[in-house]
Amino acid sequence: MFRTLVRRAASSTVQVGRSAGTSAPSTVRSRISTHITGLDVHPAPLSALKETYESTLSLLKTHPENSVYRQATEAITNHRLAVLQSIQGAEAKEAKSSDSEEAIAKFEEQIDEGLAEEVLSQAQHEMGLAAKMLDWQPSEALEHPAPPGQWVYFNMKDEQETQ
Repeated sequence: MFRTLVRRAASSTVQVGRSAGTSAPSTVRSRISTHITGLDVHPAPLSALKETYESTLSLLKTHPENSVYRQATEAITNHRLAVLQSIQGAEAKEAKSSDSEEAIAKFEEQIDEGLAEEVLSQAQHEMGLAAKMLDWQPSEALEHPAPPGQWVYFNMKDEQETQ
């Protein structure tokens, strides 16, 4: 049984995109496993990342402009999208697939946040959080004001003097 699983894993490849009108894949992923339980190899992680980042940015535009969450998330998303677009632009100039192994490796190196599949998972979770933040409305004022002194932090010198 173990040999069968090993053979299947060794012979499996992940296809990336199909050429228009043909059944032949334009690129084949050489990575067969991410070696992370529950995280499969994505056939086109960079294309999926671009779509996810663009969706997240359009969703963030519905948040208030002064929202700290919006500002921070937009900054990270815009940075990662810029890195992604620069790599995809360079691959387009060389007439390569934007989801080639070289492009994915460059992205992973420049982002330095793990595998492209991990970054994609993070981006999808962030997009889900952005939708939930619209419902939660954390940037609005509190319904009941905080009691006086709730957000005042203690000073260690004051604590030592009282003892």
